[in-house]
Amino acid sequence: MEISNTILHYSHNILRWALLIAGFLAIYLAFTGVNGKRTWESKDNKAGMWFVLFCHLQLLLGFILYFYLGKYTMFSDMATNMKDPEIRYWGMEHLLGNIIAVALIQYGRIASKKAATDLAKHRKALIWFTVGLLILLVNIPWPWTKISAAIFPGM
Repeated sequence: MEISNTILHYSHNILRWALLIAGFLAIYLAFTGVNGKRTWESKDNKAGMWFVLFCHLQLLLGFILYFYLGKYTMFSDMATNMKDPEIRYWGMEHLLGNIIAVALIQYGRIASKKAATDLAKHRKALIWFTVGLLILLVNIPWPWTKISAAIFPGM
């Protein structure tokens, strides 16, 4: 079980970078689409698709880590767990923040595909992808943050 836990953690960490690259690309294309008033093209659709795909894969890996292998399950003793900053972060803040972010990104993909005009498609993608990515960026345990000390010892 320890090997699968390590593999899942590394996969979750590496996939973060693919997700961020796809997110920044999708936002860049949406921004240039709004700014240049260009048509919605296949590359715009594919960028949004890859962004959402990586978000869903990341969320799936996170759920597996949380519910199957995780030691930070909030629901066992919520009153006590909310007082511990590390358990609260991993068990509540990281989990719920990322679920909300992925939901907003998914909504942006759906809304951009259903929009009537090309400009509206780009605008919806730009707004919702940016809000979702900002929430993801805040919820990532970066090496310089206090909460990531257990993941990145010595930093």
